[in-house]
Amino acid sequence: MKISFQTFMAGLVLGIPAVWADFKPFRFCQLGDIQLGFGLDGYKNDTYRMHLAAEQVKKEGFDFCIAVGDLTNDRTPEQVQSFQSVYPEFNGRVHLLPGNHDISNVATLKQFSVDYNVSDHGAFSHNGYRFIMLDSITLMSNLTEFEPYTTQEWSWFEEQLAEAAKEKAEIIVAHHHLPFEVSEDEPDNYWSFPNRVRGRYLDLIRQYGVRHILVGHRHETKNIYPADKAFTIYVVAGTARFFDNNGFGINYFNVTSLDSAKNVTQEYVRLQGVTHMKRSLGEPRGCPDIFAH
Repeated sequence: MKISFQTFMAGLVLGIPAVWADFKPFRFCQLGDIQLGFGLDGYKNDTYRMHLAAEQVKKEGFDFCIAVGDLTNDRTPEQVQSFQSVYPEFNGRVHLLPGNHDISNVATLKQFSVDYNVSDHGAFSHNGYRFIMLDSITLMSNLTEFEPYTTQEWSWFEEQLAEAAKEKAEIIVAHHHLPFEVSEDEPDNYWSFPNRVRGRYLDLIRQYGVRHILVGHRHETKNIYPADKAFTIYVVAGTARFFDNNGFGINYFNVTSLDSAKNVTQEYVRLQGVTHMKRSLGEPRGCPDIFAH
């Protein structure tokens, strides 16, 4: 990539690496729990809504999207095959992350990579931004069999943050579970990081100036803010089942500069072409347990 002298000097003045001084705006999206098999109307209709999401993503022409976990509900061959059959319709634009319905032990951790041909965590750079995608199951579980994976992922996370900071990249983090839902000191609950790791995670988020965190798991669509408004947690329900009044939909993000605090904007857009919009009552049951008791 050839860079002009003017661009190089502008980068020096602004403290921006010269390779990023020619920043180009971009758009990406956040898909919630696709979770084939969890919907009230059967996995075939869940699969159809996944197809509708693919059509919507292609129509919008996003640079890429991130699916924040729970790709199927039960990991049955029928559900996995249905996911695999629709996934190519996204034309390679979607990065996949696992949820607690995808991974609950080391065997399913390994199977996740086999089924979807991806790692359970990873990172990529785009126009001066570093996207760090975590496996929140191994990150926060205390199961003995996960211990080496947990240790490795925390080290990798810290290395990715430090490397991004060294490159003066803006950082966006994505994973399945909520760091917290109401307040940073809330009691442990099913939806969010347990207190024994929450503080460590949030300290890193603040230390490296992360402003945007993408999550799923809750089957609701809302934004969550800490008391100091240092960052935003974006929760989106997805396309299988929702427990609020916001329906099925996708989060659209527009990035217009290398200032992530001011120029990353989000809009929630409902899934287009869907006919079933019945709100679910109660709470999920029969979810895989990823903790030792």
